[in-house]
Amino acid sequence: MTRGSLMTSPALDRRRFLTIAGAAGALGGAASLAAPGSAWAAPLGAPAADDPEPTRPLSFAVLTDTHANALESSRLDVLRRTFASIERAAPTFVLNCGDITDYGGDDDFDAYLSTIPAGLRDRLHHVPGNHEVRWDVHGAELYHRLFGPTPYSFDAAGLHVVGLDPTQLLQEPGHFGREHLDWLARDLRRAGPSVLFLHYPFWAEHYYVNDQDAFFETIADLPVRAIFAGHIHREQVVRTNGLTQVAANAVRNGSFYYWAERTGDVGHDVLRVSAVAVAADGSDTRRELTTIPLGKDPAAHDLRPRYVEVSPPAGGAAGVAIRLPAPDAATAMRAQVYPQQVFGGGSAGTWVDLARSGRDWSGTVDVGALAAGTHRLQVRVVGTGGAQFDVTEPFTIPAGDPAAPREGWHADLPGSVQGALAHHGELVVAATTTGAVEAFRPHANGRTVVWQARTGAVHRGAAFDAEGGTLYIPSADHHLYALRARDGRRRWRFEASDPVLSTPLVTSVQGVATVIFSAGRTLYAVDAGTGARRWSSDLRGFFAGRAACDGERVYVGAGDGNAYAFDAATGTPLWTYDATTRQDPYGRLLYGPWDDVIELLPGGAVLVATVSATVALDRASGQRRWSVAASCMYTPSLVVEGSAAGAGGVLLTDEFGRLQLVDPATGVAVWKSEVGTRAFNAGPVRSGETMWIVTATGLLAGVDVATGTVLHRRQLGPANTFSTPVLVDGVLVTGDQDGRLRGIDLP
Repeated sequence: MTRGSLMTSPALDRRRFLTIAGAAGALGGAASLAAPGSAWAAPLGAPAADDPEPTRPLSFAVLTDTHANALESSRLDVLRRTFASIERAAPTFVLNCGDITDYGGDDDFDAYLSTIPAGLRDRLHHVPGNHEVRWDVHGAELYHRLFGPTPYSFDAAGLHVVGLDPTQLLQEPGHFGREHLDWLARDLRRAGPSVLFLHYPFWAEHYYVNDQDAFFETIADLPVRAIFAGHIHREQVVRTNGLTQVAANAVRNGSFYYWAERTGDVGHDVLRVSAVAVAADGSDTRRELTTIPLGKDPAAHDLRPRYVEVSPPAGGAAGVAIRLPAPDAATAMRAQVYPQQVFGGGSAGTWVDLARSGRDWSGTVDVGALAAGTHRLQVRVVGTGGAQFDVTEPFTIPAGDPAAPREGWHADLPGSVQGALAHHGELVVAATTTGAVEAFRPHANGRTVVWQARTGAVHRGAAFDAEGGTLYIPSADHHLYALRARDGRRRWRFEASDPVLSTPLVTSVQGVATVIFSAGRTLYAVDAGTGARRWSSDLRGFFAGRAACDGERVYVGAGDGNAYAFDAATGTPLWTYDATTRQDPYGRLLYGPWDDVIELLPGGAVLVATVSATVALDRASGQRRWSVAASCMYTPSLVVEGSAAGAGGVLLTDEFGRLQLVDPATGVAVWKSEVGTRAFNAGPVRSGETMWIVTATGLLAGVDVATGTVLHRRQLGPANTFSTPVLVDGVLVTGDQDGRLRGIDLP
């Protein structure tokens, strides 16, 4: 019985669902796939909050990163051997910490289900990993249909267990957001000793979840005793912030899992955790790993700072002063600027040791290389026995140049602004992952909200028609919405076969305004005025980018590794370009143009990008004209008109924040530059002789069009940014994963 969930499982309209259901039927009946509350989602079938025997025996198994792939039979054999060992051990329940499959495909889930013994089916609980949501043609619907909604919780023998899900559809790193953390706080408020499991690990050297500091603030006074995680494919135990975190070795590496058993230790309940390796003959070897107290850790109170003060930066340094509740609690204290530049990865950090005076600790941190704007200081308190406590404190670097960009206003929307902002004239529209749509007029020091509306979740940008009278919004609820721009009222709603996870293109085909977009593996052309389907074509692969059209042909990328041209009037395929040398389906998806914003170039070429190369193709034939070895798929390119200050060209931005202006006829670089941090999905906009780009780590950079010189840098905030901004009357409007809109007054 689940205590509640943030989301409900959406209805699943899928061509191949019966295949998956059939596979599960072999494990004990398709009824287990019905919905949340089924055997896959329900814990143990026993009352959750009213367990009459909280001290009865309890043991459970944890595994992670199973990466089931229907084409990798040896990997499936390892999974079967692992599950067979777990079944023999007779656990109370089993936790899978995500990356269940290689890419969330139907066949891979089918293969995974086939490895699970019938006796474990109703004891197995899952959370998704980034591999379930990064490239999923079904927009995570298949995962939720099979395993239930996330987040969720259950109780077993006096232990409260919470499955968390900070994964982000179409993205690699994690992010909780306010709604998820509010749910967690409510869920834990009534709980006893609690164990959390999720895909990404925290703290230590881990920076996979963008708002992990907000997560730890949320649980600071709540009864969380342990966290089990995966993702890093190696074993690690960390005692941090009053709990023990176990990052588990991956089943992808071999037949490994972890066994936790509640026992008494000097009158106190603990979880004894062992690492289990299963040999080829099915025998297993157990190795004691760690002991996790289920009572409150009193030392955590003494390691938690009473306050952290960051002095105004001066001379390239910022002073820090910290006080602890107990003078002798810490053996060391370290501080660093939070490594905001680390995007969904790990970092050993640039820690500075602080000096102690009584119960106070102090020192200075180098901030000389930081851009003006908002940053975080990370403090790590080290106690006896290796325990630590991490906290962050915001601080601001003032802009030394009075003509630098400055934030004039900000506003918060529910969910994440993940898709590009849209604007026509002075009207700007933002849509979020909770389905909130808001139209407003920005000013230098504020904004005027014109209307608000609701759709399903939005993960890609909206688009206006040429006249600005209608707005087209893609939604994960399987619909493309056409809203009246002046008041947000619905004109029509087109139903697709899959979630609409691409940015629509509004164009003219044979004199008829047409909206072109993809949903799943299907490319659609819809009458912009009526919503009637003009045609649809099979893409043979998932596409989450934006198509291009020159009136004669429609150009798209696809997750099968190819780029395609279709007849704009009929949808008939015209040519195919193989964009990757990979041959297996998983490799062709990852290294194909699945998330590219296709761009028309002057001179009859079309630009297509992957994570390996960016190529200009002849529009008529699909033949390659030139190629640049740069990973420019994620960040949209920009055709730059020439001016008196410099030549025009095509601005390419790769995922590592490296920019180059290239000649559209030859691909030869006019200049090269870099902004220093990763860039994903948020493309550049031009204001006069400056191009502005917001990187994935929230850094705003202004780049000179003529030379590539970086003129301005400002850190907007802590949240990742995947949304292309818009420029209205000198105000740059941005949106981020925290749901924050900002109005930036540009020089």
